Amino acid sequence: MNLADDELRQAVRGLLAEPLSERGGATLGLVRRHRVELTRWFADELGYRLDATRPGVARLAKLPGAGHEPRGLANRAGRPFDGRRYALTCLVLASAESAGERTTLARLFDDVAVRASVVDGLDWESGLGADRRVFIQAVQAAVDLGVLDRAEGDEERFARGEAGGDALYRVDADRLAMLPTAPQPPSLAPSPADVAHEAYPDTEDGRARRRRHRVTRALVEEPVVYQEDLAPDEVDYLRSQRARLERILADRVGLTLEVRAEGWVAVDEAGDLTDLRWPDYGTAETTALRLCDELRARAGRGDPPVWPTAEVTAFVQHLAVEYAGYWKQGTDTATGAENLAEQATAILVAARLARRRPEGVEARPGAARYAALAALRPPPPTSLFPTLEGS
Repeated sequence: MNLADDELRQAVRGLLAEPLSERGGATLGLVRRHRVELTRWFADELGYRLDATRPGVARLAKLPGAGHEPRGLANRAGRPFDGRRYALTCLVLASAESAGERTTLARLFDDVAVRASVVDGLDWESGLGADRRVFIQAVQAAVDLGVLDRAEGDEERFARGEAGGDALYRVDADRLAMLPTAPQPPSLAPSPADVAHEAYPDTEDGRARRRRHRVTRALVEEPVVYQEDLAPDEVDYLRSQRARLERILADRVGLTLEVRAEGWVAVDEAGDLTDLRWPDYGTAETTALRLCDELRARAGRGDPPVWPTAEVTAFVQHLAVEYAGYWKQGTDTATGAENLAEQATAILVAARLARRRPEGVEARPGAARYAALAALRPPPPTSLFPTLEGS
């Protein structure tokens, strides 16, 4: 592989891992150098739009492929956002947009309170302590998105309503402006469901492009692609174009395509294309591995496919006793075990190894790839999907 090809692969991987790349990182220079070819490649193979026209930032506008299950935002404790928190986050971003280069927590709070008062159906009261906490979580989401950068101050004191509790933030207006990646402006969409709608020509070429984009996005972006994720024509395309897809994935993205009875996995041996670091040593990550192991064992015993929520929580509570001295205090209580079980389940769902059911959690075929070692603290593998047992 020549230098240009190596740089293109690095740029592709960098943009996939960090779709909004800014000055100071290794990716931006490569993107600027190969902007024309990268723009064409992302548009042809994935249907992604690359904006690298600004000197200090490059934005890869990703769109969902086949089988995509968005993870969404979560608070600092790992709890997923609900509709109210998403609404508050949007109001915080709107307030930041009009704030200028700097703003304070108190100023954001007052402005959000005014905006929230005219939003029909938004159940949020600025005078309630619990709702102040929801506001802080929305602000922290804006920080995690890189729109706000806290310069000084204490968010927790403000959340508790203590005198003098405030914080100062720098506002990154350029990053805020480049966050939206919908195919059409949300304000022009007839309904929320139409925001992500992609228009392809109703021609053979248009249908072929849509099929190619959905399949290639799934292979590049998803931890595992199951046959059930794809329409029949997409399965046929993947099978007939396997050699071409293997070459593209290897040459441009550095991924190795594995084919199994239930689906496909594009393995990243370097392990740096994902933001889901698992297996790992953290409490929730270890719990997820043990849950995955037990789901496999249940299948081997012929137990019902859905593991009831109450039993999952009881299992985690037992693990907390087993890991006493390693895990933080409180995980052996009913509430602590319930929270930890939720975090661990979220990891398995994000890795597409399990799915939630109304009554509990159910293993997916990819769970067969994992087993906890006898020491219970296995070293992390070199990729998200280690060698399949029995293969």
